[in-house]
Amino acid sequence: MATASARPQLSPSQRDPSVGLSDAGEAPEANLVLVPQISVDLPYALDARPRAPDPMQAAVDDEELARWNLGGSSDPNSVSNQTSYHPGTRVVVDTRAAKRRAGAPALPAPRGLTYQRVQAQARSHGYWPFRLCFELGQHDKKGPGGETRVAFTIGTRGKVSAARLLDSKLGNAASAACLVREVLKLEFTPAPTSKLRMVTSIKIYPGDAELPVAPDAAIVASLARGEFDPEAARARITAKRAELDACFVEARRADPVLWGRLALSVILEMDGSVHRVTEVESHFPNAAATRCAQVLVSTMIFPSVNGKPFSFVVPLRLSPNAVQTRTGPDEGPSPSDVSEDAGAD
Repeated sequence: MATASARPQLSPSQRDPSVGLSDAGEAPEANLVLVPQISVDLPYALDARPRAPDPMQAAVDDEELARWNLGGSSDPNSVSNQTSYHPGTRVVVDTRAAKRRAGAPALPAPRGLTYQRVQAQARSHGYWPFRLCFELGQHDKKGPGGETRVAFTIGTRGKVSAARLLDSKLGNAASAACLVREVLKLEFTPAPTSKLRMVTSIKIYPGDAELPVAPDAAIVASLARGEFDPEAARARITAKRAELDACFVEARRADPVLWGRLALSVILEMDGSVHRVTEVESHFPNAAATRCAQVLVSTMIFPSVNGKPFSFVVPLRLSPNAVQTRTGPDEGPSPSDVSEDAGAD
């Protein structure tokens, strides 16, 4: 599988938020208890999730968010516990020399820019552009993925001078056309002494963690500045820190390796009271903790948003990292034992 040398670097906890835990089905030692670490990310208007302007960084962030939205638990049947689990989009790039007409004499193997180098550079330089073509198409029209074949010619300056689509099984014409455009942008070194006619096979499939929905540009553009104060909304939630922690204490006691993101859609009435709370974006692995958090948020009063009904998302994250020594056989963590830092991860 192709990899990207230019991929932004992630910390171990970003690559896998459960890093440092014992095996997913294995509970910690009896004298240790994992303290629920609930962080409250900055709320945002529904369908207007903040996203990095750089497409590559946005894709990296989306994969991390997808991993968090799925979360993890000790359930051996959960998707994230499968040995084949691969959260991100799968991309496999292969190249070969184009077939010559029947009876045409075989060409000598190229020197300098060998076929092996063409494949290696197509993989390293094409991975992210090809992946972004597919993921952009997935946001518009989801599909199972598939193979796309593109014929291309490398000129004597190392640049692709021509590229054309042979066939595609993506089921999305825009994604296939995007792949052809990205092949046309590839450059290879060293430049060949004569033109190389090649064919690339680009196989792309969705990852096991569902991509988060891209923000709606029209909604983002329509949001008037100052109407919704996300910091004030977060302050109302963190004021209920003890009750919020309590929602996850029993869940963590029953499943010490539980972690994940819980995104709650909050519909406000004109006076700032809560009309409805539902889970959106995420699939938190514990239903009881989800219901508890929903009930708690539904009792809160938020600042009115310009005297109008308004919908926003409260993003919560349960981190599996903090560990404390158990001081008694029946003692659980008290609210004062939990970090008061409610900043975004």
